[in-house]
Amino acid sequence: MTPLLAVGLSVLLHVSWNLLTRRTHSDANFLWWIVGLHVLIFAPLALPAFLHAAQDSPVLYLCAAISGIANGLYFLGLRAAYHVAPASAVYPMVRSSPLLIAVIETLFFARDFPLLSWFAILVAAGGLWLIATSSHDGVRRLSKAWPYALFAAVMTTVYSLSDKVAAGHLDGLHVALGYVCVNYAIGWLFLCGEQKRRTQRWVPAITPSKRSLLIGALGVGTAYALVIYAMRWLPAAYAVTLTNAGIVLTVLLGIVWLKEHEGWRQRVAGAALVVVGLVGVGVLSA
Repeated sequence: MTPLLAVGLSVLLHVSWNLLTRRTHSDANFLWWIVGLHVLIFAPLALPAFLHAAQDSPVLYLCAAISGIANGLYFLGLRAAYHVAPASAVYPMVRSSPLLIAVIETLFFARDFPLLSWFAILVAAGGLWLIATSSHDGVRRLSKAWPYALFAAVMTTVYSLSDKVAAGHLDGLHVALGYVCVNYAIGWLFLCGEQKRRTQRWVPAITPSKRSLLIGALGVGTAYALVIYAMRWLPAAYAVTLTNAGIVLTVLLGIVWLKEHEGWRQRVAGAALVVVGLVGVGVLSA
């Protein structure tokens, strides 16, 4: 499987569970369900392969711990932002993190990015900000949400760089799935703590449909593992930028399928800029 194909499959899976999240009642805490179920389903199958790889490369334990904690904090930051601003405004802002990832890869990982890649990443980030500010209500509420969104973007940077280090020691998608299981098991503990603090219940009051749970549980970690698999060959900034194709699909499906027409022209313009950035990064990744 080529890196671009892995990212493409990841995008489709990511869009599927994200759309289900948006159509599920917030009291169901859909992410709590699908992250926990993903670990439950895949750990018996993939964890032994990860543990075997970690025996040869103990750095994988450290990477899984760092990424797991960063993912848990990312989940908390994202949910806090969603409480004060709509997901359609917050999430694109959070996903502008490739710019920060590229800066850190350049400064600390001796990565030399060509000028075209900086241009492509900047254009894509500009498109994401257009999408984030397309709703008048979203712009007003973003003023309260931006600290949480910025925190989530920083945590995205932390776990992406940690995953990039781990990727060189993960020989195959099945090992990456085991790594994600450890990572998500740690992150799920943060979701449990947030669920208990917010509702005084360990288990959400609403259970999503079995179909939604199955699609979400199969997709959420597999999408993540595919990106890590692609990072064996791609810089972290490229891999994360390419996954933002999912936001383009979500914008278009939101307008056509969910009838989200407010600010649609600005969202389409933002999506077009993201596509330009994706094409630039895709050319450099091919």
